[in-house]
Amino acid sequence: IEPIEGLREDFIRGADISSVLAEEESGVIYYNEAGQEQDIFQTLAQNGVNYIRVRVWNDPYDEDGNGYGGGNNDTAKAAEIGKRAAQYHMKLCVDYHYSDFWADPSKQMCPKTWEGMSIEEKSEALYAFTVESLSDILDAGADVGMVQIGNEINNGIAGETDWTKRRQLLQAGARAVREVAKERDRQIQIAVHFTDVSDQEGMLALAQKLQDKEIDYDIYSILLSFLAWDPS
Repeated sequence: IEPIEGLREDFIRGADISSVLAEEESGVIYYNEAGQEQDIFQTLAQNGVNYIRVRVWNDPYDEDGNGYGGGNNDTAKAAEIGKRAAQYHMKLCVDYHYSDFWADPSKQMCPKTWEGMSIEEKSEALYAFTVESLSDILDAGADVGMVQIGNEINNGIAGETDWTKRRQLLQAGARAVREVAKERDRQIQIAVHFTDVSDQEGMLALAQKLQDKEIDYDIYSILLSFLAWDPS
């Protein structure tokens, strides 16, 4: 890919490498262009990447401790990835699925520990989880620049499809991010994440819904978190 001239220094050039720890644990070795073994974080930074995106699942393990796969990304793994990214001056986008495994338009599963909760209880659980998880990631040394409250939330979030309930959950996540950012004196943007960029009418309708519901966010992102714009 030929570099684009004239990009601002803060233009996001991101990569999602959420499974990197699982890959390294399985024996995967990364090499640079010279054929020498090299930390993949260093290689990415040297080639212009300035943002790492990492997904976070609440509890990606079954009752026997077996991981569901996909990197088994819990808060601890996200913190380690964020720490390593910061060592090479890359910011972190934390992608909260608010699920124990993949969340997308066809499935927005409630985390195991939130099952049976009222929407008020679930909203408080989501708030508390976000505060604790984001704080742990920051404590590890990650330079968090963005938090994604939900993943591909076209049709729901954390098991909820009703917009009144979805609003409560999104507001709880946003409130958590704002409070942690203020407490840590950091600038952390909030992203809402959807998919199917080809459905322009649907995307505009969702943006209108966010405005009508007065959702607190900074970035409206579609399909890929870094193909994004701020509609304000």
